[in-house]
Amino acid sequence: MKKIALFLLVILFCSAFYYLPKHYFSSPPECHALMVNGDELSANNQQQFRDLIRNQAPKKYRYFFQTFLEEGDQHYMITNFRSEDACFEVKVLVDKWDKLENMRRTNGKSYPEELYGLEWEIKSVNGEEEVVYVDMHKIID
Repeated sequence: MKKIALFLLVILFCSAFYYLPKHYFSSPPECHALMVNGDELSANNQQQFRDLIRNQAPKKYRYFFQTFLEEGDQHYMITNFRSEDACFEVKVLVDKWDKLENMRRTNGKSYPEELYGLEWEIKSVNGEEEVVYVDMHKIID
């Protein structure tokens, strides 16, 4: 009976690794910047990046926190979107601070830079198209 319990425990332990995100076991893709010279945060470049990600699944990218930015009454999380093909900085509008409040308070200091399970959508806000934060699973240590 003990052998069966031990066997089941080993199977359970091993199967847990199967469900962990592959990000836990792989290095981040190298950054092949789309804009080598220029301001990635300019309105023109941000529109190009929105056009690029518009029809792509969020799971195609890995996300790396850069900083927070305030523009008027809007708050953005500057995030590096990175895939095997490219990387670029996107201004992600944040109006829901539930999982980000402590990170915001310290501007990311002492937090890991990779954001796991970042969910976003592109929508119109005050007549302007924006990449908007929806949710995030957690931050990878």
